[in-house]
Amino acid sequence: MGHQRTIQKPVSCQGIGLHSGVPVRMTLKPALANTGIVFQRRDLPESPIVGARPENIQAVHHAITLEKKGVTVRTVEHLLSALAGLGVDNLLVELEGGEVPAMDGSARPFVELLLQAGVRRLFQPKTYLKVKRRILVQEGKRSVQVVPSEGLKVFYTMSFDHPLLGEQSVAFNISREIYAREIAPSRTFGFLKDVPYLREMGLALGGSMENAILVGEEGVLNGGLRYPDELVRHKVLDLLGDLCLLGKPLVGTVIAHGAGHSLHAQLVKEIQRQLDLEEAQEASLPTVIEKWVKPLLPISEPLETLAF
Repeated sequence: MGHQRTIQKPVSCQGIGLHSGVPVRMTLKPALANTGIVFQRRDLPESPIVGARPENIQAVHHAITLEKKGVTVRTVEHLLSALAGLGVDNLLVELEGGEVPAMDGSARPFVELLLQAGVRRLFQPKTYLKVKRRILVQEGKRSVQVVPSEGLKVFYTMSFDHPLLGEQSVAFNISREIYAREIAPSRTFGFLKDVPYLREMGLALGGSMENAILVGEEGVLNGGLRYPDELVRHKVLDLLGDLCLLGKPLVGTVIAHGAGHSLHAQLVKEIQRQLDLEEAQEASLPTVIEKWVKPLLPISEPLETLAF
């Protein structure tokens, strides 16, 4: 039987917010079963809490911002991606600042931090959201959809308006080992020509050669890539972090073409909308109807101690 997970002990890190440019300290702490992932702004009066939930998505422009009762937490997707990748269901994230630190622009530092803390099982069983029918969201030629399958699979394609990048496609059958080795190290990226616009919009104020891949007309300006297709792999990283906002792991195949945070968030909200609708219909009927998602217990689970 699969069980929910948290971490064994508190761990901390500090860094710069990618978009705010402000120093921030973050501490990850164990949480009880069914807590989910919650962010606590320790720098604000009364230390308000914002849950990682679809209804708290406030902005999706180049990052995910969560908001509840006027309290915001920015750029949560890389940390959420690491939590999803390692199967951590419950966690208290204390922030002394309004943004998750950028670290090196990937999820690898967060994976290392979580492994340092240790991942432990809780007594409460883990449930999954198993897709029962196709759900599609799209904007013009850009789209993301999820269709029924066993396990979580991702097919992602991006076409970059750059002669040295062109089209990149990847396909992953997601597991903890695959995530840590093939997805987590991929870094966020930006194009040199877009930097002035982003800065005018109050974004990427903390961006640097140390926490993002910078692409100019001649190619990557700050060293080599970790993978030839690192840019599209990072899109998969973002997708897994955005899907983490559902609160339960998704079982299905996600197919994305030219998508990003905006479409990821739309998919998350549409999944939640349909789930809420069918739960309401079920509650109003005298007989149980099959929902498009159902609780699913995994056939087997890895050992409690994770090693890659």
